Amino acid sequence: MNIGIIGLGHWGPNIVRNFVGHPRVNLKYVCDVLESSFKGVKGLLPKECKCVTDASLVVNASDIDSVAIITPASTHYDLVKKALLAGKHVFSEKPLALDGAKCEELCAIAKSSGCKLMVGYTFLFNNAVRKLKELIDSERLGKLYYLTAMRTHMGLVRKDVSVAWDLAPHDVSIMNYLLNAVPEKVSAVSASPLGFDQADIAFITLFYPGGIVGQIHVSWVDSNKERRVHVIGSKARAVFNDLNNLEPVRLFEKGICISDSVEPDFGNFRFLLRDGDIISPKVDMREPVSQMSDAFVRLVLDNEENIVDGGFDLGVTRTLVAAHKSMRAGGIPQNIN
Repeated sequence: MNIGIIGLGHWGPNIVRNFVGHPRVNLKYVCDVLESSFKGVKGLLPKECKCVTDASLVVNASDIDSVAIITPASTHYDLVKKALLAGKHVFSEKPLALDGAKCEELCAIAKSSGCKLMVGYTFLFNNAVRKLKELIDSERLGKLYYLTAMRTHMGLVRKDVSVAWDLAPHDVSIMNYLLNAVPEKVSAVSASPLGFDQADIAFITLFYPGGIVGQIHVSWVDSNKERRVHVIGSKARAVFNDLNNLEPVRLFEKGICISDSVEPDFGNFRFLLRDGDIISPKVDMREPVSQMSDAFVRLVLDNEENIVDGGFDLGVTRTLVAAHKSMRAGGIPQNIN
């Protein structure tokens, strides 16, 4: 696969490193509007790779078949559209667009042009998240009640999008993946303590089919760095802690449910308490970006489908569009459409 990469900011060098190291990839171009950005990847680039500051030189290059777009979120739609119309397969950082209709348009262009389109939801290639999915699908947690996620840190503060657009796509994508569903409606509130136009903190509540609730807290202004997802069920609770490399997933075999049997004591009749072991399942800690990059290569060269296509991104985008509508409406729940 011959590829060009557009965007060498905070995340771009990681993408460059993984595509350069892939045995089935030739990196032909890297592009950034700032020439100083090339210094950060200079030692990674093959000799034949060209450094350019004009994205159109990459999009329209005849010697590449694929483009990776690792630029600010507000630029994704225009760049992805141009690349698809130029007949290039596209890997784009999340989200594809900040508007559901534009996301649908990009999906339609990809389909009509026969080009592959993949979105970089890195956590869906994290083996710890996949372990959570395995525990849920095997019913180790029993009936699911709700999920919570916390993604906080002091920075990086974006100027072009809110903290919800920047951080929450990770957790919405994780919850949608774990539940095989898109929320039916969403409620959200936010605040801007830094005084900018975009929200710096947000609390988002997702209402999934079957009465399952998801709650997400994202913040740029919290000095306590957290990267956690909790899944609570009738039999057990599972926790994914992205900052714990030794035990990224822990299963707490404790839960509560209503008993169907008739017991002499009313309390026992109403509720059954389950108290068991705390388990740390084995997780193969391969680098998620490496697995994600390889998935894009196999998508293009082997036609091997994966979950993070434009359709999956559309579900995340619609959720976040509804969340921002709810923020503007003071937290009133909004249907996702």
